[in-house]
Amino acid sequence: MIPEEIRIQYNLATLVEPDGYIYCEVRKGMYGLKQAARLAFDNLVKLLAPYGYSPIRASPGLWRHAKRPTLFTLCVDDFGIKYTSKDDANHLLAAIGDHFKYSADWEGKNYLGLDLEWNYIQRWVELSMPRYIPKALHRFQHRHPTRPQDSPHDHTEPVYGQRIQYAKEDSSPLLPGTDIKRVQEVSGTFLYYGRTIDPTMLCALNEISTTQSAPTEATAKECTQLLDYAATHPLAKIRYHASDMILKVDTDAAYLVLPTARSRVAGHYYLSNVQADYSTGTPQPNGPILTIVQSLKNVVSSAAEAETAGVFVNAQIIIPTRETLIAM
Repeated sequence: MIPEEIRIQYNLATLVEPDGYIYCEVRKGMYGLKQAARLAFDNLVKLLAPYGYSPIRASPGLWRHAKRPTLFTLCVDDFGIKYTSKDDANHLLAAIGDHFKYSADWEGKNYLGLDLEWNYIQRWVELSMPRYIPKALHRFQHRHPTRPQDSPHDHTEPVYGQRIQYAKEDSSPLLPGTDIKRVQEVSGTFLYYGRTIDPTMLCALNEISTTQSAPTEATAKECTQLLDYAATHPLAKIRYHASDMILKVDTDAAYLVLPTARSRVAGHYYLSNVQADYSTGTPQPNGPILTIVQSLKNVVSSAAEAETAGVFVNAQIIIPTRETLIAM
C-alpha cells in the first residue's frame, strides 16, 4: 500500500520485519488513530497525578483534587474549571502549564462552542449558541420558510379506543445516492446542537437517524421540516438555576412509532430542590442536564412493555449521573 517512491526515498526495505510489516512508534499525536483519545487521557492521568488531580470513577470527563475543592471537566482540549479561590485555580493552571501551553478565560464565557451568561446574584447560568443555526442553514443553503414551523417533526394523531396498534411503515421511494450524504450531514450537524441546547430536536433526529443509511423521500421531508423548525427558532437557550441537586428524571416511551416494529424511549433529567415533590404539583423548574431520545433495541408487545423498558434504560443512566453529582 506504500508507494514505490516513498519506499525508495526512506529505504523502507531495510525496516521490514520477518512478518512483512514495518512497525512505527507514535511519539505525540496522530490524526485518525482510534486509540489517540485513550492514549492522551492515560498520559494526562499520569502527568496530573503528582499534583493531586484524578478523574472520578463513574465519569472520566470529570476531575477533582484530592484535598482542594477544585473540580474541572475536560472535553478534548477544553477545561471547564470550578474553583473557590484564585489560589486553587492557579494551582491547576500551574500543573497544566508544566506540560502544555494554554490560554485562560477567567470570565468563563465560552466552553465547547457554548456561550455562557452567568448571573451570580440571582444564581443562574444561561447557555446558548447564537451563531450555530445561522451557519448550519447557510451550509445547507436552506431558505427561511414562508410560514413559521413550530414543530420539529410530524405529529401522529392518537386513535383512542383502538384495540390493535400497527407499526408505522415507510413505503416512499429511496433517495438517489447524491442525497444520502445530505441527510446524514443534517443529522450529524443538528445532533450536537440538540444535545447541548435544544432537546426539542432530538425526537426528529432519532426519526431521521433510523433511516439515514437508506433514506427515503419521507426522510428528506423530515429533514426539511427540521431545517424549517431551526430557521423559525434559531436562538434556543437553556437556563440552569442553583438547586439542592436532587436528581429528577421523567421517563416516557412511544410504542411502535419506528420502522421494523420498534419503539422509542426518552428521558428528561434535571436538578431540583429537596422540598420539590410531584405530589404537591410544585417541582422546581430547571434546565435539563440531560435529555435522551433513542430507539428501543428490543421489539416489545405492548405500550406497557415499552414504558417499562424506558424506565429500565433511564435507571441505568441514572447510576453514573448520581455518582457524578455525589462527587460534585
